Amino acid sequence: MVHTEGVDVTFEPLRATDLPVIATWLARPHVRRWWRQPSDPASVEEDFGPLLDGSDPTEGFIVRLDGRPIGYVQRGLIEDDPETRHAIRASLGDGGGIGIDYFIGEPDLVGRGIGRAMISRFVDGCFARYPSECRIVVGLQQVNVASWKALEAAGFRRAWAGELESTDPSDEGPSFIYLLARVAPS
Repeated sequence: MVHTEGVDVTFEPLRATDLPVIATWLARPHVRRWWRQPSDPASVEEDFGPLLDGSDPTEGFIVRLDGRPIGYVQRGLIEDDPETRHAIRASLGDGGGIGIDYFIGEPDLVGRGIGRAMISRFVDGCFARYPSECRIVVGLQQVNVASWKALEAAGFRRAWAGELESTDPSDEGPSFIYLLARVAPS
């Protein structure tokens, strides 16, 4: 269990039995606004199945708060995803690092500091999982104020603003890219 300023969160690897709750969350308006992908069971299976069978190197996790499933977070090397690598290179000039994405699926928990705590604790695990990577990269829509405020509170800095070169519907519109550099051991 992780403790961050009064918020206890855990991350459990995504399992096939989690897909129905993912579908429920993706259908909720506060998630659908940013994660613009179908939420029907067949589409969720198609989208998340490759994470489960290992054909997609992205790692997905269910976020739990006091044992309650509350959200989803994923990570992966940007170099492993050609479209993300292209979008990041076109924006920042290089495409390295660890990419993360996340959402809180439970509407009663949005705006309570849980996103900041979740991100803060998750990045520690990202750097441990990929010890040779020196940064974490997050792309998000500029109008997603709650998300970029959570990133800033977790120590990320805004590195870029503009239109991402991406075919992902979730990337449509003006975007920001946020970075968090690995802190060198003292």
